[in-house]
Amino acid sequence: MKFPKKYKNLLEIELKDVEIPDYVWLVYAVCACNKDSCGWGGWMIEFAAKKNKKNYPTSTRDKVLSAMDNQICPKCGRVLFRTGASIKLEPAKAQTPPLKEGIDYDVIPIEYYD
Repeated sequence: MKFPKKYKNLLEIELKDVEIPDYVWLVYAVCACNKDSCGWGGWMIEFAAKKNKKNYPTSTRDKVLSAMDNQICPKCGRVLFRTGASIKLEPAKAQTPPLKEGIDYDVIPIEYYD
């Protein structure tokens, strides 16, 4: 697959290029708000945060980072319900990428078109 060359700077982002959260809250959400909901359930990001000396207008006083946190079911597109099951996760000191070349998937170099 080829990608638009104008997005090369976005597609080649590495960890050093982004603001890393100090912690992330996950919440278990379910698709059960309507009679015709699909019943999907799974973890979604509640919010990702960066600790900072500045106080932000959030419940934790930390900076909320942009994250995929919309409450839409990935299976049917309906609204999700956030349950009481939530967990705070903090990055480990050792960060080994989960994907390794030659395991059970293909790694293909990025190609671009104008």
